[in-house]
Amino acid sequence: MDAFSQKWFTAYYLALGTLLICYGLYLIVKKYQVAEKLAKAAEYDKPPQVFKSVLKYFLLFTIPGLILSFFPFSWVELIFSLWCLLIVFILGQLLIQWKSVATQILQMRDVLHKKVQLAGFNFLSIGIVLYMLCYVLIKT
Repeated sequence: MDAFSQKWFTAYYLALGTLLICYGLYLIVKKYQVAEKLAKAAEYDKPPQVFKSVLKYFLLFTIPGLILSFFPFSWVELIFSLWCLLIVFILGQLLIQWKSVATQILQMRDVLHKKVQLAGFNFLSIGIVLYMLCYVLIKT
């Protein structure tokens, strides 16, 4: 079980880190286009289906990580899994309150590209941290 847990977190860190780095770079480069798409999505009453799908799959990968962080017990993996659950909770709340979130998005339409760029830099930095966590996991 210990070897499986290490392989799981190694693959999880690498996959999620790569996704975050790639999408972060995409958000930084295409900030105006993404801001426009987000503003168009905010005009609808329901959140885009892709947001729900991403959140669902993120939760489906977080739950095994939470369980595997106990075999062998690792504070780093446990804190990471709890952080992922917190992200799922916060994003889920945003999707549940989509009407008020959409109103705020539409009100910030002129500075939305700056927020998208900031999100891109956050994704990029989190992806790099995940690569460092993977490095630490492999070295131990």
